[in-house]
Amino acid sequence: MKAGPKSRVDDSALPFRPRVSGAARFAKFCEKFVNVPKGKGAGHRLRLRPWQVDLVASVLDAEPWPTTAGWMLPRGQGKSSLVAALGLYDLLLGQEGASVVVAAVDERQAKIVFNAASRMVELEEELATRVQVYKDRLVVPARGASFQVLPASPKALEGLDPTLAIVDEVGVVNRDVWEVIALAQGKREQSTMIGIGTPGPDPHDSVLTDLRDYHRAHPEDTTLVFREFSAAGFTDHPVDCEHCWELANPALGDFLNRETIRALLPPKTRESTFRRARLCQFVTETSGAFLPEGRWEELNTGEEIGPGEDVILALDGSFNSDSTAVLVARVAMEPHFDVVGLWEPGGDESYRVPVEEVEDTIRAACRQWNVLEVTADPFRWTRSLQLLEREGIIVSEFPWSHARITPATTDFYNACVNGAVSHSGDERLARHIGNAVVNESDRGVRLDKSRRGSTKHIDLAAAAVMGHSRAQWRAMKKNKKRRARSFKR
Repeated sequence: MKAGPKSRVDDSALPFRPRVSGAARFAKFCEKFVNVPKGKGAGHRLRLRPWQVDLVASVLDAEPWPTTAGWMLPRGQGKSSLVAALGLYDLLLGQEGASVVVAAVDERQAKIVFNAASRMVELEEELATRVQVYKDRLVVPARGASFQVLPASPKALEGLDPTLAIVDEVGVVNRDVWEVIALAQGKREQSTMIGIGTPGPDPHDSVLTDLRDYHRAHPEDTTLVFREFSAAGFTDHPVDCEHCWELANPALGDFLNRETIRALLPPKTRESTFRRARLCQFVTETSGAFLPEGRWEELNTGEEIGPGEDVILALDGSFNSDSTAVLVARVAMEPHFDVVGLWEPGGDESYRVPVEEVEDTIRAACRQWNVLEVTADPFRWTRSLQLLEREGIIVSEFPWSHARITPATTDFYNACVNGAVSHSGDERLARHIGNAVVNESDRGVRLDKSRRGSTKHIDLAAAAVMGHSRAQWRAMKKNKKRRARSFKR
């Protein structure tokens, strides 16, 4: 995309007059003007598979056109490229003044479809000379048509007049976003909203589930069509059941490699996540043990971190009757962990965390090792962190927010599963790791207790997640500072 004013475009009609209509016409459009933007076949013409044509036919061949369509497919089926091409088709050959809009859980997610469409334009001269490409929209001035990305904010979506609305990841999309776009329809004679995605972590509160349930209850309602590729009726089958793989994945053996699915089997991913993302099964469990049984024990080397080594101290603190933990992590791409201190109430309701003792333990650790930083969630520990910082100890804040803890939890989990961390074998750390579960929501996964109010503590596990993140970051920073040395004199 070039910056600055856009050059004039070709105002002539697209040279396209096939003798077919509906989904067959769309397939011809793809064969003549659309190149695969990435992945298998990138740069070559997009030739739709029969199952893709049938999927699009649920909308384009319907009489009358439905106002709403739900498409449920697992990951890796090329759905973003398919709906991107469909958006371009409407932009260039749909109604005069066509308005194609794309929304999702957030603007970043919506841009996956938009970027695919933008790349398709760039790869084909007949499209590039007729479409103006902007950062967040495509425009065909001759037709007064546009294709734009929308923010995932209900207020920002008011006043739409779409001919085609594409809502990606409809299994987790905000219900208010869906409803605002749905209610914008009706101003045009033909207007369709397509929701596409996989089941979310809470199938009882999902737009995708609502669409599926309504279609099953009211098959006579032609305003809604629903198509799915899933193994939803086979949740009792093991996750490595290839019969289920074939049911759910129409692209399997084509542009989806069978070994790709095999490589993601549990324990490399959690079973509930695999079933939803790869088999389109509705799994109600949203939490589970953090690590596969026995995995943490396998990472035990019995090694201690030697005096003077570069380390991170991670503090997960409480202010009342909960526990507080300080963990040390060796700075490395594959960090090693040990316990510095742990303060637990032991059932005493009058217990309060000895804050000064915790601070003194951190000071002692700074004398034992080369502590590059102390990292902690500042909530209720701001004063202690400020005090340590005034004493010359480097402090970093690690807020326990979804934006921060979700990727950190995922990275730590993957490191444990892949053997990219180790520990000293401290029983207390093992106990806290064993107490931890992963809770999943539409905002991602995060470490948590098994249930609210549980007396089983996870503070050392939480400290390990923070310590792993910061130790790796420090290791990468150290590596960047290294310079090649010449031995020439």
